[in-house]
Order: sequence, then structure tokens, then C-alpha cells
Amino acid sequence: MKILVNGIELNYDVYGEGKSVILLNPNSVHTKLFMKPIVNLFKQDFKVYCVDRRCCGKSTKDCELTYEESAKDIYEMIQKLKLDKPVVVGFSGGASVGLRLAIEHSSIISKLVLCSGSARKVNIKWKDFFDKMIWYPGKKNADKFWKLIDDAKEIKETELKAIKVKTLVVNGGTRDIIPVSEAKYLANNIENSKILILENEGHCSYAKKKYWYETVRVFINE
Repeated sequence: MKILVNGIELNYDVYGEGKSVILLNPNSVHTKLFMKPIVNLFKQDFKVYCVDRRCCGKSTKDCELTYEESAKDIYEMIQKLKLDKPVVVGFSGGASVGLRLAIEHSSIISKLVLCSGSARKVNIKWKDFFDKMIWYPGKKNADKFWKLIDDAKEIKETELKAIKVKTLVVNGGTRDIIPVSEAKYLANNIENSKILILENEGHCSYAKKKYWYETVRVFINE
């Protein structure tokens, strides 16, 4: 399905029934590949909106790419679809979008799950991380996403403290490219938050696993 928001077309699919959950994909990753096993977990209990962020999948690609603009996309999507305080679950770059949405529009969502997300750059070697991969969707046209990461504004403590929704911060432990210290920075500054460190997992590798999903399901239903 397509919806016109913030001057672009956003592609999304809907699965399941129940409370609305919006899943936000990582940077430059095709939603159908990365998100399908995650959707299969969530759709058992929730109505899942699986979104291709701008410049990803089947959404508009010829447009400005910033986390702030992506957050505006999701804000308008929630309004146009008249979703009642959905839960936002963001993975990696999708978590960056979720953070900015929550900072600007806490009242429009009910809960936030940040999976291997960051508020600061903290010397994260993204290019080295992706160069090790033989292939991933968007690799040929990744320049926009390197620029997105390079130009991204760091989120200050005062901005994190503006987030008023219950938040779960998840990190893959010592193997995650996002340092555990960054997860703690988020959790320490978001007032109503919990932190979940999954040792020996890695960068969002846990997201397809049932034990992780069960923890998130309980958090959403609390």
C-alpha cells in the first residue's frame, strides 16, 4: 500500500490484528528481506504496520534523506491513518527515526522500542561494518545513507528528557556495533525507560528471535 505524506509516497504493509505497532527498518535495508521474520512474530499479537522508510524499498527514493524528515513522514502517516497511539519499534537507523518522532511528538505514540539505536556518533564505524557484507539491499546506492549518517545531528540529553513515553532500549552486547555505553546513555536520559542488553548477539541480530520478541511483547502489553 502507498500513502502520500510529507511530499513523498511511503510504502507500507499491514498484518495481523490488535494494538497498532509500527516497525521501522534499518538504513538502506529492503523491508521485505529484513523485516519478514520480525513481522511473522509481531503479527501473532498485534496489528503490524511494516514501513519502507523514505529512500528504502518501494517508498520514494528521489527525496531529501534525514532522520528528521523521516520522523515527519511517520507522524503524518499516523495522523492520516488515524492510528490510536501506536507503538513504534525502530531498528538501527529506524530507531534514530523513532527517537526524533518521540522527541517532537511524544503524545502521538504510546510506547517506543529502540533496537541497537544511537543518539550520538560515538565513533561508530558504519562503513567498515557494511563493507564486510558481500551484499545487502541498497549497497550500490548507499551514498545517500553514508551522507545521512555523516550529517545526522546528535541528540542532546535535554532532548532525550523530552521523551515522555515508556521506552525499551535494546542492545546486542559487546558484538553490537552500537556500544553498550550508548544504550545506557539513552536509558539514563529517557525518563520512563528500561534497558535490555542481550550479550553475544550483535547489531539487531536478536530481532528475529522468539526470546527477544517475548520480552518486547510483554513490554508492549504492560
